[in-house]
Amino acid sequence: MVDSINSTTGSGTTNRANRGAVSAKEASDTAVAGAAAREASASVEVRLSEEIRSSENASFDEAKVREMRQAIESGTFPLDSRRIAENFAELERLI
Repeated sequence: MVDSINSTTGSGTTNRANRGAVSAKEASDTAVAGAAAREASASVEVRLSEEIRSSENASFDEAKVREMRQAIESGTFPLDSRRIAENFAELERLI
């Protein structure tokens, strides 16, 4: 029995040529699939929830933000260590 991979006859090159043809076909199929995916993704419709829409128009109290920022920078902003710990514990449960 002759191993066509190690053979020095033409059959080894024929196998390599066939492998090249298969690879070209696979590449063509992949390109077609990629084009179809791009085409499909171009037609996706997105709808924003009411919560997101309302947050886009949300306003804030600039004076309150400035006051809080000053308190944080000066170290006088009141922190509730229990609430912070509970929030960290909740985040840990999610992980």
